[in-house]
Amino acid sequence: MISPTAAARQRRAACVQARSQGEIVVCGADRGEAWRVPSITDSEPDSREGRDTGVPTAPNVSSLPDCKIVKCHGFGRVPPPVYVVDFSKLPPAPAGSDADRIAKGEIPAP
Repeated sequence: MISPTAAARQRRAACVQARSQGEIVVCGADRGEAWRVPSITDSEPDSREGRDTGVPTAPNVSSLPDCKIVKCHGFGRVPPPVYVVDFSKLPPAPAGSDADRIAKGEIPAP
């Protein structure tokens, strides 16, 4: 195992050598991701340290339990759908049909 500074020196030497041979090489800065230990904000984002991002958040004042901990129940239900029918767009009933006779009051509606 080599130190990060020695590894960076080796990469720089490889970039210089490739450039001197006329090759096109893209050499970027190494921030040491290979040796990085994940912080607690990465491994446990819901912990106190993980939530401390410096951005203010609103407090939970609902006194309801967190849905991640217990199964949440909703309130109420979705109302039934409302069907809107524009009767002015319907074609007129054919003469002598049951619809025509019901509209004229000749027979009772079913």
